[in-house]
Amino acid sequence: MDLAVGLLGPLDIRQDGEQVAAPVGNRRRILALMLLDGGAVSRTRLVAELWGRAAPRSAPANLRTYLSGLRAWLANRADLVRDGSGWRLVPPPRVRFTVDATSFQAALTEGRRAVQGGDLVGAGGHLHRALGYWRGAPLQDVPQGGPLAARAAVLEAERFAATEEYADVLVKLGEYEAARAMLHEFLGDHPHRERAWGQLMVACYRGGDLAGSLAAYRSARVALISGYGMEPGAELAALHRAILQRKLPVTASRATRNPPEQLPHRHPMRPPARIVRRWESAGSAERG
Repeated sequence: MDLAVGLLGPLDIRQDGEQVAAPVGNRRRILALMLLDGGAVSRTRLVAELWGRAAPRSAPANLRTYLSGLRAWLANRADLVRDGSGWRLVPPPRVRFTVDATSFQAALTEGRRAVQGGDLVGAGGHLHRALGYWRGAPLQDVPQGGPLAARAAVLEAERFAATEEYADVLVKLGEYEAARAMLHEFLGDHPHRERAWGQLMVACYRGGDLAGSLAAYRSARVALISGYGMEPGAELAALHRAILQRKLPVTASRATRNPPEQLPHRHPMRPPARIVRRWESAGSAERG
């Protein structure tokens, strides 16, 4: 039996490829926390997740009820056993248990290892696979106490880093259109990422689109000022000056005849639409 659990988006559980009803309420929270903690969780951590620092007197009895309900849901999929001061999920030998968050982190690690070893093509494949596990915000429909919220924040930060690391690889491989398409979508949702704006500027410039590179900087500036009240940092400003002075190398450091799988190219590259609207509004206000 294959049991695949998706936590990188809405909770999705599939048994032999068929979607099954997921546990609800606190049973859902306990399952998510156990899976993100490697299959085992302590009583202290469960109490912190479910009640924070204000556990009621009924907490022990309530916890037993939740665990009993989770054990019934697991049925023949896995055993829920005591493990010291907590509990552990133990799938039987015939069950292949996979979690997308674990697979994402493994692929990300492989991608980083390939980058360090100078294998950019291999790194691109690993990082592309890592990002493919994401379907939305982590734990999107799982109620979250402190521990789960912290884990979700870490996963989101790793997703941002993986996206930007993949963009770096694409730019170094000379895959400028793929980098621009991905960064266009990413910055539309996360306009505060200065590193990604810089990557977009470089991809446009090296792809022969000087105007697009300069427009990306203007959009970055508007996004940072309007959203956060601050100018672009020194690194992004220095990159802008280098592009204006044509001092940025126009070719990638290396190329490949076997590029990693590319993301679909949706549109000719322009700054993200919602950023363009802020920029145009800001320009109108200045002219007024």
